Amino acid sequence: MSEFMTIQTFSKRTGISKSALRYYESENLLHPIRSKNGYRLYSEDQIATVKLISSLRLAGVSIKDIQMYLKENEVVRQQMIRNWIKNLKEKHQLISVSLRFLESYQENGQVYLLERDSEKIVWFIAESNPGKFGNHFRQRKRELERLNIPINNGYLRYLSGRESIKAQIGFSVSDDVEIAGLSEIDCIEIMPACLCIALPYTSPITEIHTGYTQLMNYAMEHEFIPAGPIIEWYRGKHFEDLDLLMPVARISKMEGRS
Repeated sequence: MSEFMTIQTFSKRTGISKSALRYYESENLLHPIRSKNGYRLYSEDQIATVKLISSLRLAGVSIKDIQMYLKENEVVRQQMIRNWIKNLKEKHQLISVSLRFLESYQENGQVYLLERDSEKIVWFIAESNPGKFGNHFRQRKRELERLNIPINNGYLRYLSGRESIKAQIGFSVSDDVEIAGLSEIDCIEIMPACLCIALPYTSPITEIHTGYTQLMNYAMEHEFIPAGPIIEWYRGKHFEDLDLLMPVARISKMEGRS
């Protein structure tokens, strides 16, 4: 049995600790044979396997994903690697955003970080003077309520204009809601999950442009990169609560975060 190595020799050959080797075995990743005396014995071709396992763990890949990877063919393995790369890039982006926020944080600062889940939004086109979109919101809200369509949040997304503003006003609805009977829908959109910098706005609505300026200045000063336009976010029974949101990172449903 000279072609096999003891756990001590295998550990020295690979640079991987004996405790890690035992752990990989317990997770069904590595399969040494047993001698007649019950000692673990490893083969030469397991050196590459255990180095791969260790490398993937150090790269943040979960045990579950490594188990799947070792069982798959080369085509599936390459797709898994592409997914891991995408996930790591997203994690890197989220960490960068978090660092920028903490480095810019001040006591009593108004700007905060907010994680938003994906939402199904029904958008309508509206035109009005700045801060005068209330009637449009109420009209569309009543129309949705007449059709027994529950709504959650209200949104306004600027499109164009300065004195007369063209914008989209939207309402989030449940994913399973069927939209029928509504007039003048501009589009139905699944807004992706994202991390936002957010600014509560309590000044007169006719001065909303000052809030936009404040949030954009904060983003530029602290090098936040927008992942979408600023959106006005309305909540409450009468949409009395208003925050300005700037997406700064997209968030996907990632596998293997553990």
